Amino acid sequence: MRITRSLVVVATLVVTALLLVASAQPWVVLGLSSAESSSRELTVLGATLAPAFVGLSLAYVAAMMVALISRKVVRIVCTIIAALVGVAAGIVELVAVVDPVAAARVTIARVTGISDTEHQRDLITAIFLQPWAFIALLGALISVIVALAVLPAGRTWTTNASRFERRKGASRARARVLPASERDPHETWDDLSSGGDPTQSAKD
Repeated sequence: MRITRSLVVVATLVVTALLLVASAQPWVVLGLSSAESSSRELTVLGATLAPAFVGLSLAYVAAMMVALISRKVVRIVCTIIAALVGVAAGIVELVAVVDPVAAARVTIARVTGISDTEHQRDLITAIFLQPWAFIALLGALISVIVALAVLPAGRTWTTNASRFERRKGASRARARVLPASERDPHETWDDLSSGGDPTQSAKD
């Protein structure tokens, strides 16, 4: 299947939406000791557990959009940046999930009144990972795949600027062939505005 620019745009928007939705959902549920808290469970959202995950998701879509509208060199650079951002999002998510107590220490302190991380660990009776934590990790992986797919596929894409240059070059070539009396006034004006000589065909 040929990877077109439109397909990459759709994939980028879908992946970014998945990352942002996943960050707004529960990633872990912590069981708390009833002696220190009136609540038995503490649900922690992804954005709370890993705040950088949201910022990386937005940085990813920004890099991909720039890559899709840029020329070859800039496209390659932005695509690599997008892939690295996707990897960073996955690492941030993994770090938060591997040690959710340290990642949620501010939230735990607000609920229990205990700010020391080691004492907080003593209060945690259980840790339950939620499906959205795995969905967020999957989204980060897909974002990297989408970014890397642009590297080989983008070689066949053309930019709006290159299409304009070809169109302008064709207009100039046609202007040299046609006599001045038969030339389109708009093309004559465009040629003059770009520094060309509208009387060149007559001189030739």
